[in-house]
Amino acid sequence: MFSSFFPFSGESFGIQFDDLFDIFIQSGAILSVLFLYREKFGSQIRSSLRYVTKQNSDPQGFYFLVRIAIGALPILVAGFIAKNFLDTIKTRSDLLSILAGAWIFGGVLILVAEWFFQKRRGVEEKKPVGFRDAILIGIFQCAALIPGVSRSAATIVTARFLGKDTKSSAEFSFFLAVPVLFAAGIYKLIKYRSILNEATIPVLTFGFLISFLFCTLVIRLFLRYLQKHSFGVFGIYRILLGVGVLVFTKFIR
Repeated sequence: MFSSFFPFSGESFGIQFDDLFDIFIQSGAILSVLFLYREKFGSQIRSSLRYVTKQNSDPQGFYFLVRIAIGALPILVAGFIAKNFLDTIKTRSDLLSILAGAWIFGGVLILVAEWFFQKRRGVEEKKPVGFRDAILIGIFQCAALIPGVSRSAATIVTARFLGKDTKSSAEFSFFLAVPVLFAAGIYKLIKYRSILNEATIPVLTFGFLISFLFCTLVIRLFLRYLQKHSFGVFGIYRILLGVGVLVFTKFIR
């Protein structure tokens, strides 16, 4: 959600570098999530290992990791199957219009989800994300494969429709990002390993570090903001951004 706003460009290196740079940016975001939730991840992993080795009868840590795996699986499978089709979308001449349409549609969904949640407030909001929730959130996360659709927005909106509170929705979205972006990062790193050299590595490393610092700060501020506010403002922002881009594209044609 936050890693797509960095003002870097790989034009001097080519499209392959752009993809690889995105992965390093996303890796910085992954590290920020692991850093901020290091105690939770650590305790859940330890609890899971004790449960698997029969040293602990409490399955909650194991179930936590299973829910993350279930939620991550659909987009990993869909991304692998549709990777060639998705690559062609990125080269379309009307890509800006596609992005704008996705931003507007996503913004409307955020506003509808907030309205829907307020109507059901108190019914399910105290319940944690369950297995059924993880499956549904994972399925709708696949929408993020479409250019302009935010992975975080897709997962958070789905969680809100399922009646989850703002913090639970955002945190589960962050947790899902770890396996999804890690798998994408490994794939792209292997695919573009030939362009890793003394010219590109310093730039990639710099982007990674800036991403980690930026995302750590933004996630903290974001969660603090959600304690007193809803996601509605982000829906309005996406709608205004999409309309602005559509107007801009009309003038440059």
